[in-house]
Amino acid sequence: MRIPKKENGVGSSTNGVSTTSNGSSQIITNGQVSALTSPQNPRREELVRLMVQAMQDMGYSKSATQLEKESGFLLESSAVAKFRDGVLKGEWDLVESLFPTLELDQNQDIVIVRFLIRQQKYLELLERREIKLALYTLRSELTPLAFNTERLHLLSSFIMYSNAEDLRRRAEWDGANGTSRQKLLLEIQKYISPSIMVPEHRLESLLEQATTLQRISCLYHNSDKYISLYSDHVCDRSQFPSKTTHIFERHKDEVWYVAFSNNGKFLASASKDKTAIIWSLETLDYVHELKAHTDCVSFLSWSPDDTKILTCGQDNEIKLWSVESGECLTTLKKHLYPVTACAWLPDGLRFISGSQDKDTHLWTLDGTILYTWTGARIMDLAINKEGTRMVAICHDEKLHIYNIETRKEEAIMDENAKLTSICLSSDCKYALVNLSTREIHLWDIEERRIVRKYYGQKQEKFVIRSCFGGIDQGFIVSGSEDSNIYVWHREHATMIEILSGHKGAVNSVNWSPVNPYMFASAGDDHTIRL
Repeated sequence: MRIPKKENGVGSSTNGVSTTSNGSSQIITNGQVSALTSPQNPRREELVRLMVQAMQDMGYSKSATQLEKESGFLLESSAVAKFRDGVLKGEWDLVESLFPTLELDQNQDIVIVRFLIRQQKYLELLERREIKLALYTLRSELTPLAFNTERLHLLSSFIMYSNAEDLRRRAEWDGANGTSRQKLLLEIQKYISPSIMVPEHRLESLLEQATTLQRISCLYHNSDKYISLYSDHVCDRSQFPSKTTHIFERHKDEVWYVAFSNNGKFLASASKDKTAIIWSLETLDYVHELKAHTDCVSFLSWSPDDTKILTCGQDNEIKLWSVESGECLTTLKKHLYPVTACAWLPDGLRFISGSQDKDTHLWTLDGTILYTWTGARIMDLAINKEGTRMVAICHDEKLHIYNIETRKEEAIMDENAKLTSICLSSDCKYALVNLSTREIHLWDIEERRIVRKYYGQKQEKFVIRSCFGGIDQGFIVSGSEDSNIYVWHREHATMIEILSGHKGAVNSVNWSPVNPYMFASAGDDHTIRL
């Protein structure tokens, strides 16, 4: 159909763009004009300024200048540009003279910014060994601000250093020719309205946020492939490992615990039948059957280099095994009640064990006890990857945080039911805790609060274990007393899968540390499933 030319200056619409007589264009979607094209819309100005900054970041300076010229929107005013340039060139008097253009809070922010700038000026004078000018800056410019007295005392002590290298080291500052001025500018920007001085790489930050939102909004996200901005990101359910690929059968009784080796090549299982078994994921067969305990094996732990395994028994013993030979290297008999958990320190030379006897021991491999924490009947424990902190759960429905280096207990957090297992996230900021009330709680270890709860699995009588899994540990997976495996989206706490296959309670699950498409489960039906 042919559209007649209109008399009011509005021409024909082609491909959704309506061209007007003043040369501007408006994007039409579903019969509505996009607000971004309206010259009066503040979002348009923001977008243009962000694009100008991004072009400059990528080296397209001419294009950035042309966009500013065509749009009439400058990335920043000439005064702000002078301020930025002045900081990077160390022109401190000029910088302070431009404060009125920055819209700083006159009561507090301007004092902080003055202090930061004069501190930089003072350090640079000391670096150049202009001691008299440095002293003048300290006494006549920094001290009158009456800000951060403790820092002032520290700055004054720097005068004693005889050379620039010593100054830079003691002040933890890399000098005028390093990155200190760039860092100063970034620090100052915290006190300046972003509409006056756009934060560094802002468009890149926004795109990264958009990518993150796409990822966490995808229920089945389990891929490390690039997420494009051209379309909404959705992972297919087929990318999630929802089908059994192999069943290991050799145990003669319930399997209570399962764990992958750190290199992902082996799997180890602990059983009520008094044995632990090492399985090869390459041959899909057993490698060694570890027989030496006189009662059920409830837990095990791989050494950081995967050459050794610790097993914990209800016979009150800990045994150290060679993975290569399957030989028992050492038996440790200091606990008076069943040993419930153990974990290696990253040096591979020490480990910690917990027991129902209220003693938690820090050991060396030769059986020497370096330290003992007392008072809590430990059900499970985990150590951060730096080896500086231990998080443990006890029979009295509490989480304990211990500083391994100082041996001090840092915190105790209360729960409201019997706790059965704990698992730390890969960044060691979060702890996953199973409760007998059919709940799993995600704790923020730093803030010491529950940030998310997961519901659905059946758990009342038995020790049931859960874990993090998938790319970026985006899933929460747990065993259950009803023979199923339950899977939740970590961020949304939405249950996305209930996996069947076992013929008894699923006691333990563990996700491969190197393969985001593989996890293992151990059950009362004597089997381990991949």
